[in-house]
Amino acid sequence: MIQVGKIGLIESGDDQGLQVKIIDDSESTGGFLVLTGKELNNPNSPAFDSWVANIEELNSYFKESNWVIKWVQ
Repeated sequence: MIQVGKIGLIESGDDQGLQVKIIDDSESTGGFLVLTGKELNNPNSPAFDSWVANIEELNSYFKESNWVIKWVQ
């Protein structure tokens, strides 16, 4: 299950070993931001972002990435 606003560790699939965080950006863009990086709690650590328009696209994004996530925070 995808957890919005929490940090998870990508245990397998694309980007294995990185962290992921989903941000509900519906008020600004109507969609969701998908952040990935090594240390998402550290503002000085590089992070990458993607954007999807809705929850259906978010589910598809996770499926295409073959992610298995351990939600930790």
